[in-house]
Amino acid sequence: MSQLFVDDVVSKEGTNSVGFSKGISVSVASTFSGDVSIGGTLTYEDVTNIDVVGLITARNGLKIGAAGIGGAIAANGNT
Repeated sequence: MSQLFVDDVVSKEGTNSVGFSKGISVSVASTFSGDVSIGGTLTYEDVTNIDVVGLITARNGLKIGAAGIGGAIAANGNT
């Protein structure tokens, strides 16, 4: 396998914006220190913990409360 080590990648116009028309594949863990922007669809697998603040899309309904206490809202709207 080939390796490429560089300090900076700059477009031929010098705008510091480089496009990768065939994509980029990363097969190891990656760390981003700045903002990350996704222009298409973000897909992911093997996620165990997700912290989200916002709206909910509940495909199979919603259960709230602790075991034995609380309620449920089914996907068809029944409570």
